[in-house]
Amino acid sequence: MKKGKSNNYKKRIIPFLLSFILLWIIIGIYLLNHQTVEDKLKKKGYPSNEILEIKNILTEKDFNVLLNYSYHEKIIHIIKEEEFLSKNLKKYLDFFFQYKTADTYDIVFLINHGKENITYTPDIYDILHSKNFKEENLDRYLSYYEEYESAGSRVVIAVNHNLDEEDIGVDDTIFLFMEKEYALTRNLNRYKSYYQEHKDLEIDEVIARVNSNLDKTFYQDVNPTDLGKENLLIVNKFYYVEDDYVPDNLVTISSIYGRGEIKEEAYNAFIKMYNDAKKENLHLFIASPYRSYKRQNELYTNYSNKDGVQNADTYSARPGYSEHQTGLAMDLGTTSNQNIGDFEKSKEFKWTKENAHKYGFILRYPKGKEYITGYIYEPWHYRYVGLEAANYIYEHNITYEEYYEYFVK
Repeated sequence: MKKGKSNNYKKRIIPFLLSFILLWIIIGIYLLNHQTVEDKLKKKGYPSNEILEIKNILTEKDFNVLLNYSYHEKIIHIIKEEEFLSKNLKKYLDFFFQYKTADTYDIVFLINHGKENITYTPDIYDILHSKNFKEENLDRYLSYYEEYESAGSRVVIAVNHNLDEEDIGVDDTIFLFMEKEYALTRNLNRYKSYYQEHKDLEIDEVIARVNSNLDKTFYQDVNPTDLGKENLLIVNKFYYVEDDYVPDNLVTISSIYGRGEIKEEAYNAFIKMYNDAKKENLHLFIASPYRSYKRQNELYTNYSNKDGVQNADTYSARPGYSEHQTGLAMDLGTTSNQNIGDFEKSKEFKWTKENAHKYGFILRYPKGKEYITGYIYEPWHYRYVGLEAANYIYEHNITYEEYYEYFVK
């Protein structure tokens, strides 16, 4: 081939080749820019089946966010969380890649509550997954944990007991009490003090004693009872009624049922109990119901003169401190034997002990609880508190002192 022709050929083929290459570059750029989201995610390592699972959850904008993060199986779990919010996707992923061991539920929950700057720890996991966790207390949990990291998962217990509001810090002894059923926040420091002096006692027993005010002194650390509690008011060696107090709605007891006066609601409940007992050929008798301040003073004075104050205090209340003055208490005997001292020997006693709660009455001074009530066992002494309280006290075998402090006060 002549040199001229060769040069002409090159001149023709080179532009063609350049055009062909340019065309493929343009096609390549076009294809690259027009890849589907699925294709792009596959190149980031996302499996096809998982892409399909989240396709209907995310928007195109979300997918563009997702493309900035390498695939991890937990990312799919985050997106599939029930409380997932599309607007928070980037925050979820940033948090996850900072704390890869974080629970996906926790990530979504914390970010949704604006906690993206929190330091995620195993304790935080325990707090969020506590059976007693309350969402409305989240900020308080986190604040308390920030101050007392040593509390760990017990933060939930502490805050639910309002220790953060009471400014009570972490203390292993305190937590021993908080985890118990009848623990009261207002008594935590008292439990601790009492326990330090009585380490031979079980934690439950310390709580029962302090709730019953046994860390105080009978007839010294006293307060007037709250008359607004009505049938649930308490009168004992720590709570009293004034010397001019006379209960409302006193009614005279028919001779069929006993003698004296008693509050009408308690009387009506007794009549039901009396009638049901009678169906079983048992005959109850109210031997001693309401007493005035004057009458209680006479009785106590006679007993203390006879047996001394210390002994009298074990079986007789000082004036103002007797339940009989409320009109809600009564001493029982039987129709055939009105002597209350013999009541325990009767069939009526056994029946009453097992059934009185069904009518709203409790055995007020039970055996084995003398150290709590401050009185000897009195099988004849019953007190009206209403059905709800009576049933609970009977079923849980607690005293009214314990019930009052936990449920009424």
